[in-house]
Amino acid sequence: MESIKELKDYAKENHVPIIQDAGLEFLLDSIKKYHPNRVLEVGTAIGYSAINMALAGTNVVTIERDPKMYELALKNIADFNLTDKIKVVFSDAKEALPLIKDLRFDLIFIDAAKGSYQTFFDLYTPLLSENGMVICDNLDFHGLCDKDDLHEYSRSLRSMIRKLNKFKEDLENNDGYVTEFNHCGDGMSISFKKR
Repeated sequence: MESIKELKDYAKENHVPIIQDAGLEFLLDSIKKYHPNRVLEVGTAIGYSAINMALAGTNVVTIERDPKMYELALKNIADFNLTDKIKVVFSDAKEALPLIKDLRFDLIFIDAAKGSYQTFFDLYTPLLSENGMVICDNLDFHGLCDKDDLHEYSRSLRSMIRKLNKFKEDLENNDGYVTEFNHCGDGMSISFKKR
């Protein structure tokens, strides 16, 4: 796959969740505005957003635990000649800290297991540079996070929605960060370290 459109089409045909167009625009606009040099992405999938961020001028370290996705991401990154700009770490994001703990990041992009966003935030924000920021995707989760009645959904989905809503609440009340929420795409947040 050698074009962004092909990547997107592959994701759609194979039911691989990737960032929505409006969310990607928000992410890339933030990169243009704040010029992060090194990005940590939690959740690689096929490399779609990592490739887009690298094409926007950043260096990306991205974490993926699924062996099939990992291999596919490596192939796609190579197809775009971006192996010098994107490093894929094959690990569960909850266990990858020792592999990258000596690095500092200007942007952390969280787009992985929704019920674990708080864990990822707590685990990786100590690696943020002084003016670092965190962007999270899927905070509306297809509109389900705003629903009052979720009884028709599975227990695991209800649990995940509760965790996501708690994470948003904690973000809003986090004394160390200023967070803005944006309902573009599937719901995005951008959090800046307080100085």
